[in-house]
Amino acid sequence: MMLMLSNGIRNQHLYIFLSLFISSAVVSDTLELSTLDWPPFSGAELTEKGIATRIVKHAIAYDNHQLKVTVVPWVRAIRMAKMGAKIGYFPEYINVTNEFIFSQSLGASPIGLLELKSNPIVWDTFTDLNKYVLGVVKGYVNTDEIDTMIANGEQKYEEAMNEKQNILKLAAGRIDTIVIDLNVYQYLKSDPKIEQISHLLQINNKILDSKSLHVALANNKEGERWLKIINDGLSKFEPQIMLDAYLQETNKHP
Repeated sequence: MMLMLSNGIRNQHLYIFLSLFISSAVVSDTLELSTLDWPPFSGAELTEKGIATRIVKHAIAYDNHQLKVTVVPWVRAIRMAKMGAKIGYFPEYINVTNEFIFSQSLGASPIGLLELKSNPIVWDTFTDLNKYVLGVVKGYVNTDEIDTMIANGEQKYEEAMNEKQNILKLAAGRIDTIVIDLNVYQYLKSDPKIEQISHLLQINNKILDSKSLHVALANNKEGERWLKIINDGLSKFEPQIMLDAYLQETNKHP
C-alpha cells in the first residue's frame, strides 16, 4: 500500500513537471523585429547586434522569449513592419502615428548639430536654422521643430541614406550642418574615411535634444501582446544604466 502511494506521488510529481515543461515550451516565443546599421545601438557587425538589441533581448528573456532581428536599411526596416513582415522595428523615437505603438524607453541619447569648424552654426531658436542647408537621413525622425519646418517647406535640407554619407557631404562643404546622435558620431569617428576628415568637424555647442529610444510595434493585438512583454521586462532593470555602461566602454575602445 505504501509502495503504491509512493509510486502515485512520484507519478503525480512527474506529471506536474512535464506539464510545466510543456507549458513553458508553449509560451516561449520569438519576437521578430527589423533594425538598421546604426552603431553603437544596432548593427549586423556589432556584438549581440548592438546595445539596443541587447536591451530588448534582456527584457523579453524574463518571460523566456527569444529575439530575432533582421538588419536592413532604415526605410526598409520601417516598411517591413508596416507590411507585416515583422511585428515591429527599433530603435525609434516616439512620433505621432496610428500605425505603431511604442515601448517604454530603452535609454536616451543626445542629438545635436555637426558642423564645419570653419563655418560654425550660429543659432538661438530653431527658425535660425532656416538660413542653413541641413543634412538629415532619409526616414529618420529629428526634432518636432525641425521636422515641422521641413514639412512646411521652411527648412532647406538634403537627405542622405545614412550618417556616414551625411558626414562626408558635410566635410566636402555640400551642406552646412547635419542632425546626428552624438554617440553615433563618436562611434563613427573610428571609421577610416571619417577619421581622415574628422579634424574638420565639431559638434555645435548647443544640444538639440535628448531622445529616448523605443521599440515600435504594430498597432494591433499581437503588437499589444509584445508591448506588454517588453515593458514588463524593461521595468525589471535599468536600461539607461546598461546603455551608459556600454557607451562608456565603447568610447574607451573605439
